[in-house]
Amino acid sequence: MESVAPGNPFDRANAVRIGDGDGDDRASRDPHGPGDEQAGLDGADNGAHTDSQLRNGLEDHRSDEGRDGPPSESGANGIAARTGPGSHDDDPGVREAQRMLRAAVAELRQEALFNFGEMTAVKLTAVLGQLLEHSELPRRYLETVRAVFAEPVGYQTTYEALEEPGAVLVLPREPGAGRTFTAHALLADLHLRTGARVGPLSFGGTERFPLRLLPREQNAGYLLDLPADEDETVAVSSDFGALLHDIQQSLKNRSSRLIVLTTPEQWQRIRGGAPRGVVPELGKPDPVKVARAWLSAEAPELDTTRWLTDGRIRELLAGQPPSDVLQTVGLILKAEQTKHIHWAEQSAAQEQVEADPDGFNARVLSVVKARTDWREELLKWHKRPGRTDFQRNFLLVAALFRSATVAHVYVKTAELCHHFKTQVSLKGQVAPGVVELVDEIEAELDPADDTLDFGRPGWDDAVLSYFWIDRPAARKTFLAWMAEAPTTKTKNTNEFLESFTTDDRLLLANRVGAFAVRWATRHRKPDPLERIVSAWQRDPVLWKTATDLISAAALHPTMGRFIHELLLRWSKNREEAALPRLAVDVCAGEFGRRYTTKALLRLGYAAGSEDGGVQKSLHAAVRTIWADPTAREALFNSIIDWCAPGADRHISGRRSFAALATLTVDQDGETVPEPVLLLNGGEDDEFRPALKDLFVGWSALLTSTDDDTEPAEALCLWMDAAHQHPSLRPLVFSIFRGALNAPDPDLARRLRNRLNDLLYAWQPYPAPDADATRVRLRHELADLLSHDRSRAVARYHPRVAGRSTENV
Repeated sequence: MESVAPGNPFDRANAVRIGDGDGDDRASRDPHGPGDEQAGLDGADNGAHTDSQLRNGLEDHRSDEGRDGPPSESGANGIAARTGPGSHDDDPGVREAQRMLRAAVAELRQEALFNFGEMTAVKLTAVLGQLLEHSELPRRYLETVRAVFAEPVGYQTTYEALEEPGAVLVLPREPGAGRTFTAHALLADLHLRTGARVGPLSFGGTERFPLRLLPREQNAGYLLDLPADEDETVAVSSDFGALLHDIQQSLKNRSSRLIVLTTPEQWQRIRGGAPRGVVPELGKPDPVKVARAWLSAEAPELDTTRWLTDGRIRELLAGQPPSDVLQTVGLILKAEQTKHIHWAEQSAAQEQVEADPDGFNARVLSVVKARTDWREELLKWHKRPGRTDFQRNFLLVAALFRSATVAHVYVKTAELCHHFKTQVSLKGQVAPGVVELVDEIEAELDPADDTLDFGRPGWDDAVLSYFWIDRPAARKTFLAWMAEAPTTKTKNTNEFLESFTTDDRLLLANRVGAFAVRWATRHRKPDPLERIVSAWQRDPVLWKTATDLISAAALHPTMGRFIHELLLRWSKNREEAALPRLAVDVCAGEFGRRYTTKALLRLGYAAGSEDGGVQKSLHAAVRTIWADPTAREALFNSIIDWCAPGADRHISGRRSFAALATLTVDQDGETVPEPVLLLNGGEDDEFRPALKDLFVGWSALLTSTDDDTEPAEALCLWMDAAHQHPSLRPLVFSIFRGALNAPDPDLARRLRNRLNDLLYAWQPYPAPDADATRVRLRHELADLLSHDRSRAVARYHPRVAGRSTENV
C-alpha cells in the first residue's frame, strides 16, 4: 500500500546506488539536483577513507593558504593539482582520490553539456537517473563543484553575507549565466565551513510562497528556483520581495539561509518591499578563469597555461558564458587525447608541419575549426570527386552512433540507404567494405573493440549539423530512421551482427535521444524529440529512456526553459496521444515536485485527452503533486471540476480522484492505513476536502466500468478505515450517501446498485468466514441507503405531506 508523509528536502539525502559498471562507475557518483553548467555526479560512496581523502585535500590546501575564509580558486583545485612530480603519488589513497575527482569532474562537464561522450549504457542510464534525484546535495558533489568553480569578483563578500544566520540572497540572472553553479559553490562553502546541510527547496503549488514550506532544519542552506511566468499565468506573486522579511526571520530562528534564483525581468516585477542588500554585487564569471579551473581539475597533467595564453583560444573564450566555455574546454581535452590531427597533416604545408614538432599548433587550430563546425573541411570532403551516397551515409551514421562498434554502423548505414531509396546489399563483396569506408571517412579503427575515432574534436556533431543544413529535403526521412534505429522493428540486424542486446539498444537510444534533445533546444524545433516520442511509445525500455532524457532536460539550467514550453505544447496535443502522455509522465517525476505550479497547468490540459495511456499516467502524476501540501487544494479542486457531471474531462477526473481515494498514510503504526482524503490534519492551514466535493468525486468513481478495479480498491480502503476507526464512520457513511444523490433517477439507481455490489464484495454474507462486525457495518450502511431511497421515492407520492430536513 502506498503512503505519503510530510516532506523533508533532505529525506533522501545521500542515497547510495551502486551500478553494475566498472570501477569508475561505482566510485564517482552521488545523487543530487541538477545545476547550471553542470547536472550531476555519479558517485556512490564506497567507503569513508576515500571521502576523507577528498575532504582532507581541500582542507589541507586551505590551511596552506593561511586563511580561514572559503577556499580560493587555487585552493579549491588542490586535489587536482597534487599530481605533479612533487605530489604524494606514492600514496594509494591520494591517487584514488585524484582519480575519483577527475572522473567526477569529467562527468560534471558531460552532464552540463548534455553530452554523455564515451559512457557505457549502464553508466549512462545511472547518470540520467541520478539527474532526477530530489535530495540533499551530497558532500562529494559539493567538493567537486568547489574544485572547478572560478570565483567572480565579489564572491567572497557574497559568501560572508550568506554565512549570517537568516541570510537571504537573490541571484537575478538568466539561466545559463552561471547562477545555479554560483549558488551551488556558495552552498558548498557553507557546508564545508559550517557543516550545514544544503539542498534544493520546492516553491510549492501556489503563487505566494508559504512560510510553512521552510523546513524546521537547524543550520541548513536552501536553494529556491522561482518558476517562470507562462501561458498568461503568474507563477510568483508580486509581493514576494516583501515576503522575504518574514522568510529572513523564520530562517534566523533556525540558523539557516536561503539563495533565490530568478530572472532580471521577474525580479523587477516581484522585488517591491524586499529587504536591502539581498541582491549581492557579483561580477560575471571570467571565461579564462572558468576554463583554467575545469582543465586543471580534469587534466592536471595538461599544460593549461600554454593553451589559455594562446591568442586564438583567448579569442574563442572572450565574452563567452560558462556553458560555451565548457564547450571549448571539451574540445581542448579531445584535441589533447587525439594522436593525429588528420586534417592538419593533409592540408598543411610541409614547412608548417615541421615548425610544429609536438603538434600543438595543429591541435589549437582543430579546436578553432571545431567551434566553426568544421564547415570548410566537411565541404571539401563532400565535394571530392567520386564521393558516393553510401560513403556519405556511413559518415553520417558513424557521427550519430559515436563509439558504437563498426559492425553496428555498417548495418545501420545500409538501413539508412534503404530509407533514402538507395539500393544496397551488404551480402557478398558488392558494397564497399568496412575497412574501405573507414578510410574514406578518414577515421581510425580501434582493433581492440572495433570502434571508430575521427581524431577531430567536435567532428561528429559537425557532421550532423552539416547534413541538416545541406539536405533539408532529407530531414524528415532521416528523423524517422533515427527514431526507429533503437527499436526492435528492424528484422535484418541479427543477420549481420553477432548480437544486438537490450544494453546495445539502450546505449543507442541514449545517444540518439541526447542528440535530439541538444539539437531541438539549440534550434528551438521539437521535430526530433516528437519523432522519438512517437516511435518509442510502445517499447517500455525506450519509453522510460525518453521520459528520463526529457525529464533531465527539463531540469537543465540552459535547456529547461525550452523544454518547459514544449511540455506545455504537448499537453494540449490531441492528435498524437504519446505527446500528452509523455508530458504527464514528466510531471509525475522530479519536474512535478520542483515546478508544481507548472505541472498542475500541464496536467489540466492533458486531462482533456481520453487516451488510455494518458489516463493511466495521470494516476502517478496526481500522487506526485499531492505530495506537495501547498498544491493539494489547487489539485483537488481541479479534479473535482473534471469529475462534475457533463464535464469534458470526466474520465480524467474519475481516474485522478481514484488515485487520491486509494492513497493512504500510516499513522502511529496502525494496521489499517488511513485514506489521505479522510485525514483530519494537524495544522490549521492544512487542506481538508469539502464534503460536497467528496460527494462529486465518489459519484464519478462509481460511474466507472465494471472492469475497473480502482472503485473496489477505494471502497475497501474506506470501509476498512470506518471499521478500524469508529470515529470515521459518520463521515464515510455521509460521503457514500451523498455520492448517490443524483438528480437523474436512472443515474441514481445505477450508482446505488454499483455501491451495493462493491459493499457485498467487501464483506459477503452469508459466508463461512464472515466477520460479524463487518457484516453489521455493511448492513448499517445498506439500511441508510435504503432509507435514502425510500425518501427519494416518497418525494413524488401525492399522499406525502412533508419530509425530513435531515442533512445527508
